[in-house]
Amino acid sequence: MMLGAVPTSVPQFILLGNWLLEGKFKNKWQRLRSNPVFWSVISLFWMHVIGIAWSHSFGAACDDLRIKVPLFFLALVFFGSAPLSKKEFHGVLICFLAGAFCNTAWCLAYNFVLYHNQVGRDASRFMSHIRLGMYLNMAIASCVYLAAQTQKFRIKALLILLGFYFIFIMFVLGLASGLSMFFILCLLGLCVIIYSQKNWVKLISALLLAGLALLVANYILKVKSEQLDVRAVKNNTLLKVNEAGHEYIYLDTLTKQKENGNYVMINIQMNELKRVWQREFPADSFSYDPQHNLKRFDVLLRYLASKGLNKDSAALAQLSAEDKGNIQKDISNYKYPQWNYLHKRTYELVNEYDEFMHHRNVNGHSMSMRPYFWKAAWHVIGQHPLFGVGTGDVQQQLEAAYDQTQSPLRPEWHKRPHNQFLTVLVSLGVAGLLVLLFSIFYPVAYLRRDLPALFWPFLAISLVSFLTEDTLESQAGLTFYAVFSTLFLSVAWFRKNISV
Repeated sequence: MMLGAVPTSVPQFILLGNWLLEGKFKNKWQRLRSNPVFWSVISLFWMHVIGIAWSHSFGAACDDLRIKVPLFFLALVFFGSAPLSKKEFHGVLICFLAGAFCNTAWCLAYNFVLYHNQVGRDASRFMSHIRLGMYLNMAIASCVYLAAQTQKFRIKALLILLGFYFIFIMFVLGLASGLSMFFILCLLGLCVIIYSQKNWVKLISALLLAGLALLVANYILKVKSEQLDVRAVKNNTLLKVNEAGHEYIYLDTLTKQKENGNYVMINIQMNELKRVWQREFPADSFSYDPQHNLKRFDVLLRYLASKGLNKDSAALAQLSAEDKGNIQKDISNYKYPQWNYLHKRTYELVNEYDEFMHHRNVNGHSMSMRPYFWKAAWHVIGQHPLFGVGTGDVQQQLEAAYDQTQSPLRPEWHKRPHNQFLTVLVSLGVAGLLVLLFSIFYPVAYLRRDLPALFWPFLAISLVSFLTEDTLESQAGLTFYAVFSTLFLSVAWFRKNISV
């Protein structure tokens, strides 16, 4: 699961092939037919199969089903095979931890040894940074679970150290979504402790809960203040002319875009900027026209603002060779290369918040684009509420909805809703959403007394990801959900019905 698309797919088919070659289908059918948990787990896959009936895009529907096939055949393997022993169950978790360690070790080597990657979103090498955050949170929970299960001090200490290593990795690679999920898991864990433990433990947990919340809030507010609070300096006032007597222009005095507390779109002498930059970098020249490298102009303005400079030839003369190299790499803040990945991502989120609040360009910014994703999704849902648009037709219908709702997003950003519940509503309507909720919560209600303790952080991670991402629409996300849900639920089923 942790090492890319092919290493994810091939072992799953080996498992299925082994299950088929093993035979004993009569015994397997006996296990499956009277197992309500199995039928509830696979109901979501079969709902997508049924959804082909009203789909207009058979090719896209087949691609969608190809991704979701593990929901069916992993359930066959786990529920139809003999139950795992406790040792085998722990062995599966240890293999998962080994994969997580190999994945993150390569990420560290790639980003900090082989290459000096500046973009936090590219820090994860085998899957998206959001999916990696999910997996690492599951790995941390697995370390805690296995440490609690063993009596051997060395193994317990090794697992605890490994858990801290995974937390460190999320910080170093700037996995903001993963750290947010970890924060939520910590809050939920502390709430459980507050509810169930003695008074002095409740007090300590409540203090930890408050301290953790204050620590995170203080960090975010500090970054927000550094970026958005306007500095009281001369260059943040509207000036008429520069030292050479050339008139400044003001491209935007309403939305008040800022870098390091300095206004970006004021005190601009465009002719000087264009002339001096083109003379030094003719292959990277620009003009104030979307067809002529406008991005370079935008990055240049932001970079100069980040240094507290006006935007003219005198300011360009103060830039070092390193500064100019940063601009050509599309780095818009001179401090950016010095920050760790987490600070970079927090800075990006603060900027996205500011852009959304001031109605600036939101294209390419995941957080500020989400309201437009959701608006398009609800538009489609309103037209097809009961059974949706069919398996495979989601993207096609959303494309039309973006046009119909006059979305400011460019065509390349006409994405899915980034919310699994909304995606299912678009695809399969209220009927599909009910099946999804049934497949999640019926097994929990039926097996609640027998579920492994590790199931609960898995459920929390999954539900949080469903709210913020189309988790089941990508191979890495679907595999995460399919593998761990069938593993934990099958263990609980056999615990309930068979003495293992």
